[in-house]
Amino acid sequence: MNKPVTNLINGARSVPTPGMLSAEDERALVCAWQDQGDRRARDKLISAFAPLAASVARRFKRGAGEADQDLQQQAQIGLMKAADRFDPDRGFRFSTYAVWWARAEVQDYARANTSIVRRPNSAQTRAATAQIAALDAEMTADPAMDRAIADKKLADTLGVDPQRAASLREQVTGSDSSLNAPARDEEGADRMALLADPASLDESLPLKNLETDGLRQALAKALTTLPDRERDIIIATQVNDPPATLETLGAQFGISKERIRQLRERGFARLRTAMAQRGFGADYFA
Repeated sequence: MNKPVTNLINGARSVPTPGMLSAEDERALVCAWQDQGDRRARDKLISAFAPLAASVARRFKRGAGEADQDLQQQAQIGLMKAADRFDPDRGFRFSTYAVWWARAEVQDYARANTSIVRRPNSAQTRAATAQIAALDAEMTADPAMDRAIADKKLADTLGVDPQRAASLREQVTGSDSSLNAPARDEEGADRMALLADPASLDESLPLKNLETDGLRQALAKALTTLPDRERDIIIATQVNDPPATLETLGAQFGISKERIRQLRERGFARLRTAMAQRGFGADYFA
């Protein structure tokens, strides 16, 4: 029968308590849930193994006392997933299968919430997390083992160089710190005050000025390639302030307003071609 697991490391068991399920009961409840969608059967199964979920959650608690309620909830979620996937025909007890799902859910939750900032969750990072925990436990038990030896073992186990191993350790074990906390070697200064000013790193304005100067020089050279009348019309309507009207230019050149407009458009076409030859496409005039 299922028994509340109080220590998953040494396998200690508590005295059987009322409400435990036999193998036949487990099978009947699992089949009722999976085959018939009987929620009451699933709830009864989950309630019976709630002590197992609590035992798994306690392994990941910080400090003394009961496990965090969030961890217990994740362990319960693991039980629910186990109830969905358990195959009683394989001949195993539900507790043997469910403990792994509960542990996986709690581990994933604990890893994802170690830091305020979301940390990498790659296979290498997960392997490093498990290996670092094991090595730290080994260092605690063996005074002769120092951090350098532990880091070398970590690098060898993961198949990476020592620098990458140190980076992984920092990602896994590094703690969060407030930017408002006093910075080291700085009297009265917060970490926030030591951050680089984004405005000082903004190179967009100088670059924009350089591009503008280059554009002006290219435009001036391109204008010299236009016929005199087309160049004069473009300068009069686009450069001068206030710009000349088509009527005024028509009277000046002794032609109609429509002819002035045609000459201006033809001058624009020549100007675009000349600018494109100098490496200034249409996007520069957007």
